Amino acid sequence: MSEPLVPRRVAVATVLSSIAGGWRTYRRCAMPALAFAAVFAALGVGIFVALAHFGLAAMMLPFAGGFLLVGPAVLAGFFGLRRAVAAARRPGWGDVFAGFRRAPRGLWVLAGVCSLLLLIWLTDAATVYSFMIGAATPDVAQVARFHFWTSLMGAVLAFIVFNVTAFAVPLLFDGRAQLVTAVTASVRAVFANPGAMLAWGLILAVAIIATILFPPLLLVSLPCLAFASDLLYLEVFPPA
Repeated sequence: MSEPLVPRRVAVATVLSSIAGGWRTYRRCAMPALAFAAVFAALGVGIFVALAHFGLAAMMLPFAGGFLLVGPAVLAGFFGLRRAVAAARRPGWGDVFAGFRRAPRGLWVLAGVCSLLLLIWLTDAATVYSFMIGAATPDVAQVARFHFWTSLMGAVLAFIVFNVTAFAVPLLFDGRAQLVTAVTASVRAVFANPGAMLAWGLILAVAIIATILFPPLLLVSLPCLAFASDLLYLEVFPPA
C-alpha cells in the first residue's frame, strides 16, 4: 500500500554530499559496478564508432543525450549493489540481477515510457539532421546550429523525464508507492527543491557531455551518479 509521501526540502550541499556518498559506495563495490557500467560504455563506444563510420558524427551528441532519457531504466541494477553495500554484504553480479528481479511492474512501465521518448527524440534529431545537414559534409557552423536546435528539443524531453523519474524510480523500487503516486511525488519533490534539482540536473548533463569527450569516464560516472541518486532520494523521502 502506498504511504503518504511529503518531500523534504534539501540544499545544493545535500546534492554534493550525495555525490560524495556515491563515490564512497563505488569504492566499496568497484568491480561489479565497473563491470555493469562497462556494458553501457561498450554499447556507447560501438554506437559512436558506427556513427563516425557512416559520416554521422554530428549525431553523437543527440545519441549521448538520449541516455538521460533511458538512464533511469538501468538504475535497478545499481540500486541492488548499493543495498548490498548498505547491508554490509559483499556485493557482486548477483545483486545486480537481484535488483532487476526486485523491480516492480510499475518501474518497467516507466522504463518503457522513457524508451518511447528516446525513440521520439532520436527521430526528431534525425529529421533536423536531414534538413540542416543532409548528405553534405557539414561545416562547423552547420554542426553548431544543429546541436543548438536539437539541444533545445532534447532539453524539453529531458526536463519531463527528470521530473517524472528523479524520485519515482527509487520509490517504486522500494515498494513505497504505486506508479501514479510515485510519479506525482517525484514531480512535487523536484518543484519543491528548484535550486538543488537544478544543480543535480546540470551535474547529470555535464557528466553525459564529458563521456562524449572521453567515453571510458562512463565506467566511473554512471555508477557514482546512480548511487548518488539513491542517496539523494533517501534525503528527500527519508524512510519512516
